[in-house]
Amino acid sequence: MAPQRVRLAAESFNSLFRVTTASAVYALRVGSVLQIHPEGTAAVEAAWHRRLRLQGVCVPDVVANVDGELATLVTAGRAEHESRVCILFEWVAGRSLRTRMTERRSAALGRLSAQLQQDGAAWSPPGAEDVLQADRVLYWRVPDQLAAAGSRFGFGTLFVDALDRAQSVVDSLWQSPPHPPHLVHGDLTPQNVIVSPQNGLVPIDFQDTVWGFEVQDLSFTVAALRRWPNSDRLTEAFRAGYSECRAWPDVSPALFDSLIAARGLQQMNLTLNMTDINGLESYVAGHAERVRAWMRRPVGL
Repeated sequence: MAPQRVRLAAESFNSLFRVTTASAVYALRVGSVLQIHPEGTAAVEAAWHRRLRLQGVCVPDVVANVDGELATLVTAGRAEHESRVCILFEWVAGRSLRTRMTERRSAALGRLSAQLQQDGAAWSPPGAEDVLQADRVLYWRVPDQLAAAGSRFGFGTLFVDALDRAQSVVDSLWQSPPHPPHLVHGDLTPQNVIVSPQNGLVPIDFQDTVWGFEVQDLSFTVAALRRWPNSDRLTEAFRAGYSECRAWPDVSPALFDSLIAARGLQQMNLTLNMTDINGLESYVAGHAERVRAWMRRPVGL
């Protein structure tokens, strides 16, 4: 494969490059130096892509390297601590759902979520035991920085207390499981869905695939939807679309809100591990406001 052009297409936790060759276009995902997933996750991610494609679900194919491997570890010189996991995908033409969000598409996102959960419950690929398990609030492989953030920005033990509270909710869920845990997408948000003119909604970025429960996976999506101005209508549409295909989990609104609070703590902790803390005052303050509001409400156990 001989690239004719390579350009940066997106940058968040990973960096995504658009690679153009004489015959096709690809998406090269260059992973972060901060490797928060177990080594076997990439193989499970690729296996799920290929399984879904065999079933007629539109997801980008994963392109193997010259050794037949689906993930390539790239190290800069001898700096092994700066190695990055790189994966090449087919390019999906279209726009990010986050720039095209409507109630109709939110309902379609709900149907897509139900489809992925149904498939995740039906199989267990080789190496699946290496994927992270969502039995902890902070299940990504990064240090816990919440106490340091609370102390640094004048919030005392707020985040530590919230983490203990959220963990009690997760513990209760795993002690009395609503169903056997199975693979879920783990980050099915508008940012990780492409609106394709030919194929509708196309899910991408299965890197956060995790063993968990459907209600946890749904809380991740709703947590993202709540950042929109019309979040209530989008959430209702998402739930309606999901319920067309699969029963919405029978949990209290308070418990669901607690899982959303847990997701917020997890994402904040990742940001604290990735970014210079000196520039995060307003970011941490925003999380503190939401955490305080949740701490005043019941957890829903």
